[in-house]
Amino acid sequence: MKKSISIIAALALCASATAAFAADKAAGTPDVFVNGTEIFFDDQPAQIVDDFTLVPARGVFEAMGATVDWDAEKQQVEVESADHNTIVRLIIGDSTMKVYDMSGLFGTLLSGQDFKAPETPVTLEVAPQILNDRTMIPLRAISEAIDADVKWDGGAYAVNITTADAPTAEDYAGMPTLTLSAGADTVAEGETVDVFVNVKNLPADRYVSGITAAVNYDKDNFSYESSSLMSGDAEIPSAVSSDNAEYREGVMKTNFITVDPANAAKSDGKIVKISFKSLNGKEGKFELSNTYSTISGYNISLLLGVGDSLTDTSLLNGKKLNIDTTSVVINAGK
Repeated sequence: MKKSISIIAALALCASATAAFAADKAAGTPDVFVNGTEIFFDDQPAQIVDDFTLVPARGVFEAMGATVDWDAEKQQVEVESADHNTIVRLIIGDSTMKVYDMSGLFGTLLSGQDFKAPETPVTLEVAPQILNDRTMIPLRAISEAIDADVKWDGGAYAVNITTADAPTAEDYAGMPTLTLSAGADTVAEGETVDVFVNVKNLPADRYVSGITAAVNYDKDNFSYESSSLMSGDAEIPSAVSSDNAEYREGVMKTNFITVDPANAAKSDGKIVKISFKSLNGKEGKFELSNTYSTISGYNISLLLGVGDSLTDTSLLNGKKLNIDTTSVVINAGK
């Protein structure tokens, strides 16, 4: 459980962390997806080196649920799998990766015996290295070592990673889901249109305590105006918020948290209203941004509360939250 003030600070940080970053991806760098979520590299993108993909130590593997540690003195990276059954160790410039099987740790400790993890050396085609002051490590070798499936899409120039515990279609159907809708199909030049973030499958005993939402939109044809937390058709004036229309190229990000459980959304429906102004009456597309940032984490998250306690909350993102990225189109066919 997290203190409410910490949640507010975290949400505000997410909105401002990369405001000044130019988001255009470097030419020739591959896109990377984990369970369908694109990984956004805020300062150093993935690189192809001798036909192998290297990625920053943090970001991709954290999105997979793994823990990443860096030992500057040893120049060593350690990646521990989400299930704690595997530890991978790499040293900058060393083409040998060591994989440790930790699955027998608990049983061995219970028996009172000393535990020594079985070690498997793996020879890497490309050794870990430092690029632009960032530790870059091999994507496929580590992903497969922690039981993830890796596929290269040459046509899209992308790497698609599927973790062993990736949600199935059945899982997604029952988990809280965020969708996007609009208050109108058309809007004249200079007028505003409301775009709504909606929740489905909200647990019966929970309410929306907070949300971080990011929306892709066409800045040439629309400008961001304002946003508000909602419960159905009613706005919640007591909500604490921050927003960042310049979060990334074509993306605006808004964050809300409420300390007013009595008026918070407790059932499916609208939970955020975002208003955009038409700059020229032309068509524009809007969609939820399902992305993981190496600095600020998931672009979209949902904070659920229970009862009147401000500390009894649960944060949903990644594999716990279904993001529908279907586009909403305004002024189509005008």
